[in-house]
Amino acid sequence: MKSVCLKTNNDEIISYILKRLENEFDEVVISTNKFKIYKNIIVHYTGQNEKKFLVNFSGVLANMIGVFYENRILGKMIDENYCYFDDFEKNIILKICEKIIEFQESSFKYNEEILKGLVYEYFLEGNKYMILDGFINFRVKPYLEVLDYVVDTSVTNFVLGLQ
Repeated sequence: MKSVCLKTNNDEIISYILKRLENEFDEVVISTNKFKIYKNIIVHYTGQNEKKFLVNFSGVLANMIGVFYENRILGKMIDENYCYFDDFEKNIILKICEKIIEFQESSFKYNEEILKGLVYEYFLEGNKYMILDGFINFRVKPYLEVLDYVVDTSVTNFVLGLQ
């Protein structure tokens, strides 16, 4: 039996993950508990194909990161690297970023595959739990590099009037 735990205090993320797990996974027992400072989703896989479970679970987490974190990360990158733009211009740049990512993901699923691989590798290394914010802050450098490139491309498009 393989067990993994996701730690977060974001109730929207918890609801999203629970819904996805209940709808897409067989042979799992799910429990939620609050220990000390985090709310925990504990997933016990009772089937035989642990590798397939981890791949699918990693896909769910990768998708969730895209849904709940991507725009916040993009906005932070724009604010930190292009502070000389006003809020209106930053918002336009963010919209350009969203369009680029939407096109990219509809064709290749590149960002989601990067994240899926990073999450899978994390659990494959023997980690049994993931503090979600810590994972986002310290373990997704290849994903952040792609987003940084998207921001740079979006700024170039904005400056050249190519949006």
